[in-house]
Amino acid sequence: MTTPYERLMAEEIPTGTFGHAQPPRPPERHTRPWTPEEQAQHVADLLAALNGWESQDHHDVRKRERHRHLRLIQPDRTPEAA
Repeated sequence: MTTPYERLMAEEIPTGTFGHAQPPRPPERHTRPWTPEEQAQHVADLLAALNGWESQDHHDVRKRERHRHLRLIQPDRTPEAA
């Protein structure tokens, strides 16, 4: 019978997986990149889902109260602004 120390020293590089036993790897998935149309639809779906949503979490409400003086300034996109 071997001691835990002897088992540990039996490994070249101690990995904690005695005998280099590794769990089986999941099968490799080959995914294709999204097309620009799929990306645009995904962004549209996300923006539609987030439209009007506001967190009611106590900490988020406190942060909004603390930063009420901050506001988002929309860029002026008129041709004269350029």
